[in-house]
Amino acid sequence: MTSTTKAWIAAAVAVLFSIGLITWQVKARRTDAVNLTGDDMALVAEDQPPQFRARLASDAAARKDFADNLRSLLAVAEEARVKGVGNKPDIKRQLDLVRAVVIAENYFKSQGATAGAPNVSDQEVEDFFKQPGNTEKFDQFMNDAKAKNPQLASGQIPEEQVKQVRHQLGQVLIGEAKGTAAGVNKQRVVELQIMLEQARILAQNYAQEQLADKMKATDPEIDAYVAQHPELDVKQTRGKAEEVLKRVRAGEDFGKLAQEFSIDGSKDKGGDLGWFGKGQMVPEFEKATFALKPGEVSDIVETQFGYHIIKLEGRRDKDEQGKPVEQVHARHILIGEGGQAAGQFGPPKTGREKARAAVEQEKQKKVLEEIVKRSHVAVTDNFQVKMPEMQQQPAMPPGFSPEGHPATGEARPGEPSQEKDKSKPVESKPRKK
Repeated sequence: MTSTTKAWIAAAVAVLFSIGLITWQVKARRTDAVNLTGDDMALVAEDQPPQFRARLASDAAARKDFADNLRSLLAVAEEARVKGVGNKPDIKRQLDLVRAVVIAENYFKSQGATAGAPNVSDQEVEDFFKQPGNTEKFDQFMNDAKAKNPQLASGQIPEEQVKQVRHQLGQVLIGEAKGTAAGVNKQRVVELQIMLEQARILAQNYAQEQLADKMKATDPEIDAYVAQHPELDVKQTRGKAEEVLKRVRAGEDFGKLAQEFSIDGSKDKGGDLGWFGKGQMVPEFEKATFALKPGEVSDIVETQFGYHIIKLEGRRDKDEQGKPVEQVHARHILIGEGGQAAGQFGPPKTGREKARAAVEQEKQKKVLEEIVKRSHVAVTDNFQVKMPEMQQQPAMPPGFSPEGHPATGEARPGEPSQEKDKSKPVESKPRKK
């Protein structure tokens, strides 16, 4: 199947387990079995990406976590079935569709078809949709896809794309029929794939409809957590900034105080941010800095990163494209919560936001533990995983091997990558994102 087909199918079956009830990426997919043996787990592990499979092969703790997460997934899915989630017409169609996809993929693979090129002729597809009820299946598939994807529902889908999706869905359903006739659906690895994919659909829908509210943090719970973790209290953080400002105004060395108290990457340089012009920093920081005179120290300036104490070192006009551009040279001390720089894909989280996340994570854990405890699911964590064969890399001239693995530059299984972290933020400096 092409990526277009998989995108439409993903929209229709909604297999993304979005609120985090399982933390590992599981490519496996059957519904009636709730006892995964060591042999079953080995088959499931074989379906994982090579890098993750290597980790499972070499790390007993990773295998235990993997088994725990599968157990949670299956337990939630079991409860979802008991609550009737799988009886809803749209959910039942999703379960049937994902079953068809798994059987078809495995059948085409057994016939030697290459990825994205099932061996089904155009004429077979046309004949399939001439059979009673099959055109209605496609129409229902399109309606389900639109219901799951508002962008599809709001826009006019090009006729050529509709024809392509119709053709590919036909290939899937034909592949399912052929695979079932050939007994592919009775292979244990296929049964496991269907079970886990359907479990993800059931668990996702059950979590969104009936569990999400149980996992939300209330304001009193957040207040209690902050009280137990005073470092998250914004008042205490500001109070710390005020104490540092008093020491600056009393004449203590600004650079040394930055090294001691600042939480961003400039601390090692005494808070030195170098020269910068307007538009490079967040508005609050920029306004306060450009209002200072050389040698002056600001009051406390609050930004999304925390509380800043700014010292202006100098001003200059720099010629850029024949025009003078005002620049300033400043230092700062950033007072905030440790680890604020972790908000690398957006503004750093506030203490209250961190408290909310911590409370909800704990509530989620308790809900899952209760569901697992009352379930009939059994998943062993005593299983073995075969180490994947590493693809041989082209030889490199002496001295040109990158950092990391001596041959490939990749981190060894179980080791953190040694490549420089290109996603690391500007160490909570107040520059615009």
